[in-house]
Amino acid sequence: MRQSSLFGRTLRGAPSEAQTPGHRLMLRAAIARPLAAGLYTWLPLGFRVAQKVEQIIREEQDRIGAQEMEMPVLTPAEPWKQTGRWEALEPITFRTTDHNGREFMVSYTHEEFVHLHAKQELQSYRQLPAMVYHFQSKGRDEVRPRAGLLRVREFVMKDAYSFDIDQAGLEKSYAAQHGAYVRTFQRMGLDAISVESDTGAMGGDIAHEFQVLTEAGDDRIAICQNGDYKANLEKATRLIAGGEPPTTPLFTPAAPATTDGVPAATSIATPGVTTIEALEKTLKLPASAFLKTLLLRSKNGVAAVLLPGDREASEPKLRKLLDVPQLRFASDADFASVGGVAGFVGPVGLRNARVLVDVSVEPRGYVAGANKKDTHLRDVLPGRDFAGERVDVHDVREGDQCPRCGGTLRIARGVEVGNIFAYGTYYSDKMDATFLAEDGTRKPFVGGSYGIGIGRCVQTVIETHHDEKGIVWPPSVAPYHAHVLALPVNDDAVRVKAEALVTELEKSGTEVLYDDRDESAGVKFADADLIGIPLRVTVSKRNLAEDKVELKPRAAKDVEFVPAPKAAVRIAEIVRSWPR
Repeated sequence: MRQSSLFGRTLRGAPSEAQTPGHRLMLRAAIARPLAAGLYTWLPLGFRVAQKVEQIIREEQDRIGAQEMEMPVLTPAEPWKQTGRWEALEPITFRTTDHNGREFMVSYTHEEFVHLHAKQELQSYRQLPAMVYHFQSKGRDEVRPRAGLLRVREFVMKDAYSFDIDQAGLEKSYAAQHGAYVRTFQRMGLDAISVESDTGAMGGDIAHEFQVLTEAGDDRIAICQNGDYKANLEKATRLIAGGEPPTTPLFTPAAPATTDGVPAATSIATPGVTTIEALEKTLKLPASAFLKTLLLRSKNGVAAVLLPGDREASEPKLRKLLDVPQLRFASDADFASVGGVAGFVGPVGLRNARVLVDVSVEPRGYVAGANKKDTHLRDVLPGRDFAGERVDVHDVREGDQCPRCGGTLRIARGVEVGNIFAYGTYYSDKMDATFLAEDGTRKPFVGGSYGIGIGRCVQTVIETHHDEKGIVWPPSVAPYHAHVLALPVNDDAVRVKAEALVTELEKSGTEVLYDDRDESAGVKFADADLIGIPLRVTVSKRNLAEDKVELKPRAAKDVEFVPAPKAAVRIAEIVRSWPR
């Protein structure tokens, strides 16, 4: 490829909208260009990288027996409605209606549709297990797309789907995909760790994400200092003092006026004091002395969520618990229906509300809202003064204890480059997707899904492989193997030797970007460092005077001079030595 003809120009400075190092370099190196917020076009250099990422994924999927297929990006509404995801995904999906009034969704993912095909193609247990995958564009109406390809509104995913006869089979498929993901990211040059994660809108209870730790990431990961626990904060738990929490219901009302030395609850005047911070100042008590009560809407009415005053609620945990796509706080009418008073709401005396008590609430006296204006209650004791279900909905923080070993948790930022879900019969039950079992009965498919974002992988490679000069591509995903520079290109001897070397390299299978532009050495070297191709090959007038060619790996400080007649052989040798 002649650089003079390359569709895409490098930029000396980063556009003002670039938000992360990888985002800036992606734009400067002509990897991709924005078309609109969250919509990007691959330029030729970036498209070559994306193709190589896809090929690595393809090879590892094929290795575990998955079969490649392709399903449409535009999908009919009926299967989505059948599983309930038409409503659940409404805020973040693109929809349209055709000329006949039929509804369609730009696909968020393809679980519904691969189950439709499985019903048709997998008739008997003899055809199981089965695993298929495809690369397809997805649409998600991100409210705040950010950081280039890390959070976009259209992107290509590799999605794989497994079908098994039972849970044991699913566990084998899940393990096979997990292993394939480990190899896939290693080959891309990504140091991805497997962390426990929330299943979100995918269904089921078991899921893992593959996270690359980088400050550019949106996700936050809890990691034990001893290495035995890693979880996305959407899923993470911590060790609670006193051991395992009791099962639901946590508390049942009791009659005695005092329990374990806690006197009966009494009213205290707190005029205008409506926040935990204000209560701390007024009553001279720490935040942990208070009960925080949140009134939220659920599918079945109002839920009252109770946490200690020094803890925050985890929105993803609450969404999953309440089975709602978005959290909504209770309205004035809701407050009135359960007997709550805004600013002074508490668990004592609430009616017609589902009371959810976080596991971090201890069996001791607290200060809580009295459901009466300008009033709180002192010595509110869980189990004596109110009843509730035990749930885990609080946040996990730096310094909390690991739920496995008690070690210290640290919080790191990460980019999710892949995910795997074991959803079991979540979709087959809803869609009557069954196969003929060995005993002659119809049984539901037991399944999982497994996704990798192509664009996010590409930018994450850039986020984690760069220096002050530009990108440093891992050879396995670099747009080209070698970047040949002719200096100066208007010198006939230099040009002839450079072009002969390029021809020889391409015949040997080495991919070459040839800088044949009439630019200064400084511009060419700067662009070579910015684009970041693994091996820079300089054919210059000065070196040819000694019949040599200069080789410099992108990440190295030193250069190697090789005899010009042996340059192609040496370069091919270097390229063959790289991991694939």
